[in-house]
Formats: sequence, C-alpha cells, structure tokens
Amino acid sequence: MTTTVDYDLTLAQRKLDELDRVLRSVRSSVGNTLDVRRVCGDVERLRDSLALLCEHAPRGGGPSAHGPAGLETISELPYDPALFADADDEGVGGMRPQRP
Repeated sequence: MTTTVDYDLTLAQRKLDELDRVLRSVRSSVGNTLDVRRVCGDVERLRDSLALLCEHAPRGGGPSAHGPAGLETISELPYDPALFADADDEGVGGMRPQRP
C-alpha cells in the first residue's frame, strides 16, 4: 500500500475508534435507545467497509493494484482520417456538409 493510502486508512480507523468511544459515553448518558443503537450499527458498518477498503487498496506504491505496472506509450502519429469520416465535431454538431 502506498504511504499516503496507509496513513489515510490508519487515520480513518483511529477516527472510527474515537467515535466508538464517544458513543459508549453517550450510551451511558442517554441509555441504549433506538437512535443510539442505530448510530452504533452505522459505526460497525463503517468498520466493515473500511476493512474491505483496506483489503482492496492499491499496494506497492503504484497507482492501482489492478492496473498495468508501467506506463502505456501513445503514438504521436496522426490518426487515419477515415476513422472520423462520419463523425461530427463535439459541441458544434452537424456543421459538415451532407454527403449524397
């Protein structure tokens, strides 16, 4: 995982832990009401989602764990004009003369 991603995911985990501690304090003050249980359930779902994100986060310093390892070279040669023979210019629309 890249250093920035590691840091951000660790920070998110710490914030979830802090929220969990605060919710325990709220629960002891207001009781185990439906609203408190719902928010606690939301925190647990966030924990699960964060764990999944950690599993699928990019690894090894690259832009993506699933993408190509290197950069792809794009040719600087012009495209074949026949490729665009029946296309309109985007944003201009229909300005080319109609062919018989």
